[in-house]
Amino acid sequence: MKSGIDIVKTSGKAFNKFVSSLAQGLSKPKTKFITELLCGIVFSGNLILTNIASKVPRPGRLTAIAKRFRRHLAAGISVLKPLWFNYLGLASRRLDADSLFVADLTDIAKPYAKKMENIALVRDGDKGCLVTGYWCMEVYCRDKDDIIWPLILWPYSLEAEGQLSENAQVLRILSLLDEYFGEGFGIWVFDRGFDRLSLIEPFLASQRHFIIRQRGDRMVVLDNGVHIILRDLVERLFAQSTSRLVYKKLYLPDVDKPLYVVAYQRNSCEQPLILLTDMAAENKDLALQIRNRYTKRWVGCETSVQFLKGRIGLERFAVRKYTSMQVLIFLAFLAMGFLSYLQSRHKNIRERIEDKLRYCREPKSFWFYRLVIALRDSLSNRAKMSLSAWCRPP
Repeated sequence: MKSGIDIVKTSGKAFNKFVSSLAQGLSKPKTKFITELLCGIVFSGNLILTNIASKVPRPGRLTAIAKRFRRHLAAGISVLKPLWFNYLGLASRRLDADSLFVADLTDIAKPYAKKMENIALVRDGDKGCLVTGYWCMEVYCRDKDDIIWPLILWPYSLEAEGQLSENAQVLRILSLLDEYFGEGFGIWVFDRGFDRLSLIEPFLASQRHFIIRQRGDRMVVLDNGVHIILRDLVERLFAQSTSRLVYKKLYLPDVDKPLYVVAYQRNSCEQPLILLTDMAAENKDLALQIRNRYTKRWVGCETSVQFLKGRIGLERFAVRKYTSMQVLIFLAFLAMGFLSYLQSRHKNIRERIEDKLRYCREPKSFWFYRLVIALRDSLSNRAKMSLSAWCRPP
């Protein structure tokens, strides 16, 4: 029991430093709201406001606390950018020009929702069918110690007023990240959903280094001027080589900058995986670097969103207003960001988790599961007293 309380208290000190960094320049009521909501999200396992309020060590009725949360969510859209940039300041200290940034689109499925604002049809990735819900843009990065940091989680609806298109939403979020980090910072990894000329051309214009998985149906141009479908080119390269990894310089039609294709065979699939990048892959070692960077995408993105949906409760909320929902999801990603901060600040936090069998049931390489389970298990009746250290008055 004592070790469990110590973990909660140690994490509480880190939490207060994390929130004080986020809330620089914010008023005391806003700081109090962010502190209590983030604390409640970490320990509740869902985004239902009354459940979050039940974890806040403050006197008062749950409904009154939840009502205050709802009022701050409705008015919170104006403080998100400074709050976000303060958070990026924490993450940027651990990044460099070669850090990996992984971006993707995911769904927030709400199949039974009827009265939520701007709710639209999305494709449920788990069930493979159309349901009501919202799309969500997600970006993660890996720091110098290979710790995953979420950088943005932003839900949107194509039914919302002023929402032009999915491409416009993606480019807007990436431009905001460029505004903070600077153009050309980091290496961006994208899945097949970003294999669009309307995105690749802006990437090239902004000097963004990228690795994009290809569908294979794109027309490309070789050095000798021959036009060929990318899938056919890769098939030809494998026919001419005995290696399971091939690469070649090429161009897109009407684009002068040279690009490179890197393709490799996988044991689990008959079809090769095809990547397009703006980084030079003129020999096998450079091509291997491209492949290895892309393979880190799964843990960086897919496992992260599984954690957010399964342990943070990304799809379990009951907020009807569109802007309130956006603020709530944004703060949920900051709760995961705190776990990244905790791992970076306390290197020994992993060794202090005792029950290795229980905490390793989830993917062994993903420490977020183990941390959040350990924190919640430590929250017994006695340990709950130590949550007051998490929610100190600003």
